[in-house]
Amino acid sequence: MLDQKIFGEKLKNHRKMLGYTQEAVADKLEVSAQAVSKWESGDCLPDCINLKAISDLYKISADVLLETESNGDVKAVSDKIEQIGTEFIWANVSKYENIHLELGNDLLSMWKGLYFAECGDKEKSKESKEQGNLRICGPFGTKIWDDEGIICVIKSEFIRNIAPSSDRSYDILSELCTREGQQIIRVLYPHKPISKDKIIEETGIEIHRLNELLLKFTEGNIIEYICDNRVHFSESGYKLNGCCGIAAYMMAATLYILDKKQYTVSEYLCNPD
Repeated sequence: MLDQKIFGEKLKNHRKMLGYTQEAVADKLEVSAQAVSKWESGDCLPDCINLKAISDLYKISADVLLETESNGDVKAVSDKIEQIGTEFIWANVSKYENIHLELGNDLLSMWKGLYFAECGDKEKSKESKEQGNLRICGPFGTKIWDDEGIICVIKSEFIRNIAPSSDRSYDILSELCTREGQQIIRVLYPHKPISKDKIIEETGIEIHRLNELLLKFTEGNIIEYICDNRVHFSESGYKLNGCCGIAAYMMAATLYILDKKQYTVSEYLCNPD
């Protein structure tokens, strides 16, 4: 059964997310602002023609808009998010060059909203969201949000269950944490290679030291060398490896966190009582 109030609230939320006023939507749909207001208040529903126009304007399918029944099935909610993301991609793929970047930013905003809502206290959630600084939450594990761009979730069970790292891993880790190691990681990309000459130009690292680190990082699957005869690449050079390159990003983020002057430890812990 369609709940008109929930439907109207969804319309209002999508409009605000896109930055439209009711008048702007009315103008685009060629209806009155009063009609838009009534839709959003749940007083009435748009006809099928206007519903199609709304879904086109908001770039969301009509069935998603019309789904107003609550659903406790996590998988169903997850599938719905995937559907929306897929529709976003295909609706905009011809308009934007970096459509996945656009989608990533939108999903990041959504994730932030969910992240700060977990405390179950609206006022506390609002206060925390406005602070926007580093936050660490439990008991699920370590959750980090920072408006500078660090977002990370690590389950407690994962940390407790992993075996100690090998001496080889420690060796690579120590090199990643050196100033030269960090300089290299900061100039590399995960999606395209850059030449050794460019790395030297950007970092100023002496050639013998650079060669030493590039070899160690390549052998450790942190980076890889791409030849110009590889498909999709027009030049030779080094890029972050899809296998362990994420570790390099995590180390850079870790060093950033260590340099922060302030952070917040969340108070949103489960009360056993």
